[in-house]
Amino acid sequence: MIEIKIGNIITYQNKQYQIVNILPPDNLIIKDTKGNLKTIRISEIDDILQSTEIPPDIDHIDEKLYQEAKRRYEIIKPVLEGKIVSKKDKEKLAKQHNINITTLYDWINKYKTTNTILSLIPQYNQRGGKGKSRLPKEIEIIVDTLIKERYLSRQKISISKLHKEINAILQSQNLKPIAYNTLRNRINQLDERKTFKIREGNTAYNNKIRPAGKNFEAQYPLHIVQIDHTQLDIQIVDETYRKPIGRPYITVAIDIFSRMIYGIYLSLDAPSFYSVGQTLYLGFSPKDKYLKELDINSEWEIYGVPNTIHLDNAQEFRGEQLRKVCEIFGINIDFRPKGSPNYGGHIERFMKTLNLELNSLEGTTFSNPQKRRDYNSEKKAIFTLKELEKYIVKWIVDYYHNKPHEGLQGKTPKERFFEGIMGTDNNLPTPLRILSPKELELARISLLPYEERTIQRTGVSLFGINYYDECLIPFMKPTPQNKQKEKYIFRYDPKDISRIYFYHPELNEYVEIPYKNLHNPKISLWELKIAKEYLKSKKIKNYNETKLFETILELRKLEEESANKTKLHRRRKENKKVSKPLSKEIKKKEKNEFSFKNEDIEIFEIDFKSNKKDKK
Repeated sequence: MIEIKIGNIITYQNKQYQIVNILPPDNLIIKDTKGNLKTIRISEIDDILQSTEIPPDIDHIDEKLYQEAKRRYEIIKPVLEGKIVSKKDKEKLAKQHNINITTLYDWINKYKTTNTILSLIPQYNQRGGKGKSRLPKEIEIIVDTLIKERYLSRQKISISKLHKEINAILQSQNLKPIAYNTLRNRINQLDERKTFKIREGNTAYNNKIRPAGKNFEAQYPLHIVQIDHTQLDIQIVDETYRKPIGRPYITVAIDIFSRMIYGIYLSLDAPSFYSVGQTLYLGFSPKDKYLKELDINSEWEIYGVPNTIHLDNAQEFRGEQLRKVCEIFGINIDFRPKGSPNYGGHIERFMKTLNLELNSLEGTTFSNPQKRRDYNSEKKAIFTLKELEKYIVKWIVDYYHNKPHEGLQGKTPKERFFEGIMGTDNNLPTPLRILSPKELELARISLLPYEERTIQRTGVSLFGINYYDECLIPFMKPTPQNKQKEKYIFRYDPKDISRIYFYHPELNEYVEIPYKNLHNPKISLWELKIAKEYLKSKKIKNYNETKLFETILELRKLEEESANKTKLHRRRKENKKVSKPLSKEIKKKEKNEFSFKNEDIEIFEIDFKSNKKDKK
C-alpha cells in the first residue's frame, strides 16, 4: 500500500522521488535526489510491492498464522499511530509483550513496506518448521474441540481449568499431557473481539468493544465510508425490445467527511456480496477507466483505502470473505447497532436525494404514491440499465459533488474533500492510502464469488462449461480408494465467465484458466442462465456444452433481428407522427405535462450524444 503524503518517498520509473506537493484531483509534484521536479499522476507510481511479501490469496492463508499476524499488528499499532515515539517507550513496549526490541523493529519495518497485515504473517515454512504445531493429530483434535466447546462459551472457564480438563481426557486415552504454555499460546492466537463476544455476550460487546459514535461524524477524508442499498424509483427497459424489465437496485458508498460518493454498483439483482464487493473495488480504484467506459468526460477524484466502513446488519455484509479483505487492508468494519437510525442518516439522505432526482425522469415510479396518480411508469420507461448508470454517475460527478451542502457549512463535497487532503490553518493534511497495482488486483479477485471444484484429467467444469490450462496438470493425480478427491477454489466474474481464476499453490498466485474450447464466445453468467431457461422451456434436458453455446448464439441472433425490427418500427412510427395535425400533438403534450411537474426538484438533464448537462 502506498501512502500519499507530502515528504514521503515513492518510486516512479524505477527511481526514488520525494512528494513535494499534491495537486487535486490526481497529480503529484515530485523531486529526485538532484532536486529536479516532475508532475505525475498518482496512478503512475510504480508497484513497489514484492510478490514474496504478500500472499496473493486470502483464502489460502493458514488461520492460525493469520491470527498471529493480527496479534503482532496490535502490538505495533501504538507505534504506527504515533502514540509511542521514543526509543525508551519502544523498549518498554517490547518488554511488556516479552519480545526482543529487534523483533519489534522488524515487525514495524515489514508493516511499513506494505501497510497490510499480510506482511506480518510468520514465515515459519522458511525457518525449519518453527511455530508449527508439534502435537500429534489425535491430541490436536482434542485440544481444538475443548477450546471451542468449553473455553469459547458463556461458562467462561479459565485457561487453568481448561488445561486440567484437557489433560484429564488425554490421560484417560493414554495420551501425553500438554504443557500449560502450549494451551495459553493457542488461546492467545484467537481473535480477541470474537472471543470477548462469545464469552461475554452481545450486550457487553456492544458496550465495551463496538465503537459508540454518538454523532457519527468523520474527522478526515476516508475516515468513515458508509455503504447501503436501495431500490430505485424508476422502471428501466431492456436494450433489445425497449420493454420494461423492472426497478434496479443501487449499492452506494459515501465518504462521511466530505459527502463525496466513494463508489456505486447498479444491478437488477437483489443486493449481495458481489454488489458490495464491486462497490468497494470501484472505491479503491482510480475511476478514469470507468468514466471512459460510460463515455463521461468528467473527473471523479475520490479513491483509496478507507479507515472504517460502516454497514448495516444485512447478510451480505456479514460474510467472512468481506471481513478478511478488510482486515488485510487495515479497514475496520463498524456495524450499525439495531435501533440506531442516526447511524445511517448520511447515506439515507443521499438515497432520498437521488430518488427525488429520478422523479424528474421518464419511467419514474415516484417516491410518493400520491404524486404518481395515474402515471404509467412502465409505459413511460425509456432508460436501459447502462443509460441509467450513465445518468446517475454524471449527475453525481457534475452536479452532486459540486453543489453546496448544508451539512458542510455551505461547502461542496469536492471542496470539503480536498480541504481535508490539503489541510487548513487549523488541520493538518490527511495522507491518502492507495493500493498498488498488485494489491488492487488482489482486492479485485478476492471480492469475486467462488465455487469449489475438483480437477479432472479434462480440466475443471463450472456452470456446465469446461475450462483447461496446462498449469492444472500437476493437480490431476489419481485419488486413492476410500478418499474424496481434493477440491480447489475457483473464482469467477459474473460479467465475464470466459475465464476463471485458480490459485496455484506452488506459484503462490492466481492463474487465469480459459475455456477449454477457445472458439466459444465470451459470455456473462446472466446470459448463460437465460440460455438454460430457454432450453428448459423447450423441454430440452440432456444438452452438452456445444448445445449450450449454440443456444446462446441463436438467442443473440434473434435479439439482433428483433432489435433491427424494433428500430424500423420506431422509424415508421415517427414518420406517421410527423403527418399528424400539430394541434393534436400540442393537446397530447398538455395532457401529460402534469406528470413531470415538481417544483421541489432541480432537474438535471443529459444529452447522451454530446455529454453536456443543463440545469433548470
